[in-house]
Amino acid sequence: MMRRGEALFKFSAYGFLKNLRFFEPFLYLFFLENGLSYFQIGLLISIREVGINLLEVPTGAIADLTGRRRAMVLSFTSYIFSFLTFYFFSNFSLFVPAMVLFSLGETFRSGTHKSMIMEYLDINDMAGEQVSYYGKTRSASRLGSALSALVAALIVYFRGNYNVVFLATLVPYSFDLLLMLTYPAELDGEIENPQLSLASMKAQFFESFRSIFSTGELGRMIANASIYDSLFRIGKDYLQPIIKTNALALPLLASLGKNEGSTAIAIGVVYFFIYLNSFISSRKSSTVMENLGSLSRAANWILWIAAILFVVAGGGLLGGSILIPIVAFFFFYTLYNLRKPMVVGFLGTRVESGQRATVLSVHSQARALVGIVVAPLFGLLADKFGLASVLFAGAAALAITGVLLEIREEG
Repeated sequence: MMRRGEALFKFSAYGFLKNLRFFEPFLYLFFLENGLSYFQIGLLISIREVGINLLEVPTGAIADLTGRRRAMVLSFTSYIFSFLTFYFFSNFSLFVPAMVLFSLGETFRSGTHKSMIMEYLDINDMAGEQVSYYGKTRSASRLGSALSALVAALIVYFRGNYNVVFLATLVPYSFDLLLMLTYPAELDGEIENPQLSLASMKAQFFESFRSIFSTGELGRMIANASIYDSLFRIGKDYLQPIIKTNALALPLLASLGKNEGSTAIAIGVVYFFIYLNSFISSRKSSTVMENLGSLSRAANWILWIAAILFVVAGGGLLGGSILIPIVAFFFFYTLYNLRKPMVVGFLGTRVESGQRATVLSVHSQARALVGIVVAPLFGLLADKFGLASVLFAGAAALAITGVLLEIREEG
């Protein structure tokens, strides 16, 4: 078994490398550059979510039943083939299989690595540290995101196009694949039935759902967190076209002229500070929770503040301001990274070890179900009514979630 310092380093290194997604700050601009409409972009995101929805629970069950390390290796292999497809091709029809491969990578990874961290904490009698420990590893992920934003901006600035960022992402993902091979077998958990079958997967699936909905608090948390996460995942990327459209309004960039270089620098700088702040906020999750008195109160407050920020961003955009939406998104990312460790810690303390990867995958699947509807709807709104309408729709969805699915801790 890994020593404590070694384990924290490897878990953090995984997150750091995984978040060197050089394409992420430019994904929507990459699609727009290749002639796609916002609705088509929404369809691709929906396809990604459909893939996650169909594959999430089976891949989570595979991870629990056959070994989490194998699942992680399959994940990064799928990512690599997805990035190669995006790099070499430039039309909607070929982006579809690339997005399916990306979904496969997401599903094998999502929940699996978190369950490996939880397994390590259980083995070392550190279960009570889940929120703070996961916050530390997540902060490394955010640091990777901050660095990737600057590096990606420089790549786009000097190359003059967006597709090269997919090629660059192959490097850290290849290292992450190799890192998975160094994880000890103990993190696979107890593999009761190494022979995978449809019957064993079905049993794992229904047992996980039973554990989720056996109490109201767990079901509400899954639904609430899934909607919140999905709205964040889809809504956050609309910052890219907002910056591109208004880049020249930033005085320091006006001298660069109206070109891809000025947009790349603007996006790189903005996302660097957003992710750097996220690095800090991930480490403060447990402190915020303690100051607000309980996990449920903290999570509910964060949701309502996020809804207000959506409104502020939309209002600023309608008023012709670029700084107001940027600041709003800055704090939106902060709130998301404060809330995420709370959700993971909540689920980790209420689910048995052998079912964690599957239950966390159920959470991701529920998030994907929301995204299947929200992504094309947001794209249609952007095409018909402008980017501000997307932000107001996000605020309305969060407000409804806060009213109908308020998180309450039982017992």
